[in-house]
Amino acid sequence: MYPLSVVLVGVEDSVLPPLRRELMSLAAEIESEFPTATTAIDGLRRTKKQPRLLITQVNEIGQESTIQNLSTALGGWPILALTPHDDSAETLLRINRAGAAQMVPLPLDREDFHRAVAMIGAQFGAAHVERHVIAVVGAAGGAGATTLSINLAHEISTQLARSTILAEMSLQLGTMAAMLDLQPKVTLPHLLKEIHRVDDFLVEKTLVPVSERLRVLAGPHELHSLATVKPEHMVKIVDCLKKLAEVTVLDVPGGFDENQREILRSCDQVLLVGHQTVPSIRAVKMLCDSLPPDRVMHSLWVVVNRFNPGLKGFGVSEIQQMIGIPRIMTIANDYPSVNLAVNRGRPLRLVAPQTPILRDIDEVIRAVLGLESPVASSNGHGLFKRMFKSLARVDASDAVRS
Repeated sequence: MYPLSVVLVGVEDSVLPPLRRELMSLAAEIESEFPTATTAIDGLRRTKKQPRLLITQVNEIGQESTIQNLSTALGGWPILALTPHDDSAETLLRINRAGAAQMVPLPLDREDFHRAVAMIGAQFGAAHVERHVIAVVGAAGGAGATTLSINLAHEISTQLARSTILAEMSLQLGTMAAMLDLQPKVTLPHLLKEIHRVDDFLVEKTLVPVSERLRVLAGPHELHSLATVKPEHMVKIVDCLKKLAEVTVLDVPGGFDENQREILRSCDQVLLVGHQTVPSIRAVKMLCDSLPPDRVMHSLWVVVNRFNPGLKGFGVSEIQQMIGIPRIMTIANDYPSVNLAVNRGRPLRLVAPQTPILRDIDEVIRAVLGLESPVASSNGHGLFKRMFKSLARVDASDAVRS
């Protein structure tokens, strides 16, 4: 979803159909349309606190006063000006000085228009949209980090209705495309080969839609030969991704080479995934010790996957003591549901909505994003369950006193 609502001002009927079509392809909502700047200012005056993207058409010399009036009355709102194709540099400069953030000549060139709108979204939308980048890292092979990252991203996009990008940051043969039954034409290695020309617009074109609010950048699903990949190349791609969605979930390999370390430095939160075995706990401990103290203290979460609460010596309190990390989350063990989802190429919610894994993932989301209430309560867990327990405790204490 584009971060700013769009308002069209003084756009001619002949321009409206292609303009609406391109805005729709960018998932940008057209909130309203006005015939003139005066009617737009009058209609929008009461809602000045919530910025919109204003798109207006300039046909003649001197019409830049329209842009100046909009800019003055609706200060802080970005303006995109649609201009005649043969406008001189002097005219374009006047339009820019009047307050236009971007200018696009008519007739619309699709790529040029998308670049301009994307740049405005990155410059003006980021200030009004809370954004999160979450890295999911497997402490060892088979920890289930990719399965967790897929379902984490799907839950955020569906249960929180937030625009979400899921990216597989592996340079080896990836699994995400197969696990979601996707056939991406462009994957991470393709972007890395063209890193010199990578920008927000190019990255956005590579994303494969999975649902209304979830898009995917898959790792390699075939063998690739890559030249040396520098850590700054990976970070550049992450920086582009974080501008294109409210939440970006990165499935990061657990090798912890320099590429992975740089990716983690660019993230807001890190989920380190392990399970209840001595080798896995040792790997988790080693990786925790390799991270900066500030990361460990404030934005690191250890997730114990396929958790068995009855396994002696490996309860939450014991694991906390072994690795010295207070923030321990657990994910239930439901192999049949996970196996079904993987074989069908679907997220868990679409094939096993009653699995306790979803309850635990929702708890992880709530903790990591700092939400006050559970993400979902439709399965009987979360807020209503805790309210029921609280009422039960009150009833029990009343019975004891009586």
